[in-house]
Amino acid sequence: MDRKLILKEADRQKKIDATFFVKFKDFPYNDWKPARQRIEFINKYAKGKSLLDIGCGFYPVTTEVKIPRKVGLDVSMKAARKSWTEFTEFYFLDLTQSSKEFLKKQLGTFDVIVASEFLEHIENPLDAIKKMAFLLNKNGRILLTMPNGSSIAGTIDKLRNHGTYNRFKLFHRTHVSFLKTQEWEELFYKAGLKIEVFDFRPSDFVDNFPKEKWNWWKKICALAPNYFAHQFFYVLKKN
Repeated sequence: MDRKLILKEADRQKKIDATFFVKFKDFPYNDWKPARQRIEFINKYAKGKSLLDIGCGFYPVTTEVKIPRKVGLDVSMKAARKSWTEFTEFYFLDLTQSSKEFLKKQLGTFDVIVASEFLEHIENPLDAIKKMAFLLNKNGRILLTMPNGSSIAGTIDKLRNHGTYNRFKLFHRTHVSFLKTQEWEELFYKAGLKIEVFDFRPSDFVDNFPKEKWNWWKKICALAPNYFAHQFFYVLKKN
């Protein structure tokens, strides 16, 4: 299938805050390449004939996934101009400002929906999760990754810098929805979804220590992921 770039300004039946589309215009994408752990998580569970990558960004986490119909979606024109060739279709629209009916009409439905490091950027993640569920095929999967705003590394960073972030300053700049696992899981339940898999990336204390690849460290972190995880990973299915 020939690749095609499809630009949409979102649901014209609603008033769109145009500033949202330039919110990430100057985002430092070169500093936010997806970690290998995120890519491997997506690769492991992304199966089917159709995939939607919401907020795919400058370096899509789905690049290595081989699925016949791959659809990218983002609000950043800078990201669109770089990453659209990774997809069979690319839509420049704002999921948060588009009705679920409009999204389904424009995009269709999918076997896999990926939202990696997206939900923490929006103020109403439940609404977005409900829209994902609406676009999901009966036996499809939603793959989510989101950062933990209460990790031990962030806490140490803040304490070491007298109440402000240094190492995690950029990390917190555009994030508005940091939730604990129980809070995320309550949103999934409200959207009619159930958890098939939960996983996480271990947090370090300071940069790269302890190393997340140390199996013994991950076992310790699993005792309290709300404090010892750097990112949460979920595979969701319809309930």
